[in-house]
Amino acid sequence: MRLLSIELSDVRRFVDPVRIDGIGTGLNVLCAPNEFGKSTLFDALQALFFQPHRSASREVKALRPHVGGSPCVTVEVELPTGRHTLSKRWLGKAQASVHRNGTLIHQSDDAEAFIASLVHAEGEGGPAGLLWVRQGLTRLEGDTDSTRDREIAKAARRNLITSVTGEVEALTGGRRMDMALARARDELARYVSAATGKPVKNGPLGEAETRVATLTAEKAQLEATARQLTSALSRRREVAKTLADLTAPEAAEMRQTRLDEAIRRSEDARRHADALATSAIALHSAELAHTTVSERLSAFHGARTAHAKAATDLAAGQSHAAVARQATAHAEAALAPCAPALVTARAAKIAADGLLAEANRAEAAKTAAARRADLAARLAKARAVIADRAPLAKAATTGPVPKDIDRLLGLSQTVALERALRDRSAPQITFHHSGPARVMTGGSAVPEIPLPVLTETRFDMPGLGHFVLKPAAAHDSSALDRAEADLAAALSGLGLPDLATAQSAAALRATAAAALRDMDATLASLAPQGVASLEAELAALPETTPFRADLPSIAEAQMTADHANIALQSAESAHETARTEAERLRNAEVRATVAADGLAAALAQAETALAAYGPDPETTLAPQLAAATTTLAAARASHAGLAAAAPDLTAAQAALARAHSIVDAANADIQRLQTERAELDLLVTLRSGEGVMEDLADTDTRLAGARETLASIAFEVAVLRELASTLEAARNEARDRYFEPVLAELRPLLRILWPDAELRFDGESLLPTALVRDGREEPLSILSGGTQEQIALLVRLAFARLLAAKGRHAPIIFDDALVYTDDDRIEKMFDALHAQAAGQQIIVLSCRQRAFRDLGGTTLHLAPR
Repeated sequence: MRLLSIELSDVRRFVDPVRIDGIGTGLNVLCAPNEFGKSTLFDALQALFFQPHRSASREVKALRPHVGGSPCVTVEVELPTGRHTLSKRWLGKAQASVHRNGTLIHQSDDAEAFIASLVHAEGEGGPAGLLWVRQGLTRLEGDTDSTRDREIAKAARRNLITSVTGEVEALTGGRRMDMALARARDELARYVSAATGKPVKNGPLGEAETRVATLTAEKAQLEATARQLTSALSRRREVAKTLADLTAPEAAEMRQTRLDEAIRRSEDARRHADALATSAIALHSAELAHTTVSERLSAFHGARTAHAKAATDLAAGQSHAAVARQATAHAEAALAPCAPALVTARAAKIAADGLLAEANRAEAAKTAAARRADLAARLAKARAVIADRAPLAKAATTGPVPKDIDRLLGLSQTVALERALRDRSAPQITFHHSGPARVMTGGSAVPEIPLPVLTETRFDMPGLGHFVLKPAAAHDSSALDRAEADLAAALSGLGLPDLATAQSAAALRATAAAALRDMDATLASLAPQGVASLEAELAALPETTPFRADLPSIAEAQMTADHANIALQSAESAHETARTEAERLRNAEVRATVAADGLAAALAQAETALAAYGPDPETTLAPQLAAATTTLAAARASHAGLAAAAPDLTAAQAALARAHSIVDAANADIQRLQTERAELDLLVTLRSGEGVMEDLADTDTRLAGARETLASIAFEVAVLRELASTLEAARNEARDRYFEPVLAELRPLLRILWPDAELRFDGESLLPTALVRDGREEPLSILSGGTQEQIALLVRLAFARLLAAKGRHAPIIFDDALVYTDDDRIEKMFDALHAQAAGQQIIVLSCRQRAFRDLGGTTLHLAPR
């Protein structure tokens, strides 16, 4: 079946008949804005093929226009038997008819049966559920579909696929494998969880593993106890042997003899050390006496040398002080003439700076006069603009605003619409004149168009007479009256007589507002901070004051000031140099004088120190030094002899400490080992009475039996897992063979979007359940809305190819089926539609005019009949 044309009348917004012609084989596109009637067209086709003409269902009532009427749908189709016209009218004067090449061949129930035969296959499945996609449906089954609708759609898919493959057994065999697989999984579920693969709690496998683990832990504990008993017996033998060695009489006697000998040697070393210390004290006293006499003699020699040096230094210091006093006198004489020159240079600088300041003030006065003139001119212009602004501001706020005009236009359109609806429901008369004479009514010629007759109306026919036409009943004009009253009230509220006057007033207000904005911009350029700011700035400028006519220019005054400044700097530098030199020489004189006084004091101090040694200190100190030297030599000889014969006190003390530690360690070891032997005797006694070795042998036997049971159960689990895996692989192989015709049609379409992609089908619902990309399987339910609608469209294209392969060509209709698809994917979907359009009829309805502009194909137009 191929659609050729569609005609609608009294269907929703299409009160007047509209028609689509030129629907051809291949891709057909009707692209129009929202509320143009595309979904209405789709629903009308659904009603023609699936709603009986006597039906008053919700779907049929939804087709009726608001103004009433009997929905009528007429479709021309091309069948193998020729061109047929299918027509249905619902509600008022319901009828159904089929014409072939202009001749009526079926009507009423026969027509319904004929139309049903075009779209229903065996088991009541048909192409509409397979191939037609209504607006907003992104999947192959809708959430609101009834159970019967889903079963019918599934039957259509199964019959179609089975008729193409001829392999019903591939599916039924798969079902038997499903039963076997379910049985294997049920058996496996007794042992392990299907979700985690871990043993089921309280199941045979879990209990066997628990028993093995329990016995293994019990065996480990018994083995640890046995090892503890064996270790205790071995340690008790070692402790007994060590105690025998430590408590033997010869060992105790040897330790005591070593201790006594160490005590004797330590006492001898201590006595010799005391004698050596006394000798060291005597040696130190001799050394101290010798040092005292030697240092006193050396101090005398130093004092004598210092006295001679102090006398020489005093003479040199007094000579240096005299030279410094003479240099200071010369420097002060050079400083005296510099002060008057500095005063003269400073006076010249002050005069030059005053002249420069006066020249600058004169220049500033000229600049201020120019600024005053500019501000006065701008202030005058700004005041003139403000004076002109007041009437313009009033005009810019007088009259209706755009919002008021929009409201008036809407009310006016409502009046026109209500008038048209009233005239449409009234009886109409149309005159067709054949000569120059014209029918008259109300003194005017009647036009050759449908003329509504609302009240009793007289028509005059020149040369024939007149006739009066009176409607059977009065027509309801209440809605029109209300609309006109609303419009009049709105105009009255604005104080305007009509819409044209309101539009003119709004235009005048807009013009005044634009002129006001220009005037405000001019005022802003003249007085950015306001007129008050200009007035304040003008008032703040100082008044112009007269100045001397003989003043030099600022450049000349600056040059004079620079020369005076240079002269002042030169005078200041010369004065500072002379002053600094005089100050330096005065300081040098003071330092030389102070140094000479210090040298005189040092000489006096040296004379006092030398007098303290007496008249002849050399004769007194020399014999004392000789006697101290002899005493020191004797003390050194005595101390050296004692040191040479002294025993090693540290070694003796270390030997004594070692002997004590040996005795103490032996006693401590004896006590510790005796305690350990008692503890080991108690442990051996306790463990020997528990029968540890017998329990260990029994546990080992029970553990071997538990492990054998666990191995048997584990083998059964492994066999069940292998069986389930094998059955699942075989089921998938049978299912893939069953779905191969659909997959063969889908692969080239899927790879337009995703290279190497595959779809997984469910054997029960015969619908795709997952998309495989890059080796990863993704359930359709988690994919984006755009991806789901793309898959739904591609699967329908594949089913259409299968129908065509059976010789049952059916149109494919998509009503805004690509709602969530992005720009890149939609280009690829366009390629898929073109690829499938060869030998097929595809009709695409869409409101996305810009996106579908590049789809191509035959452009359809919905036009009045």
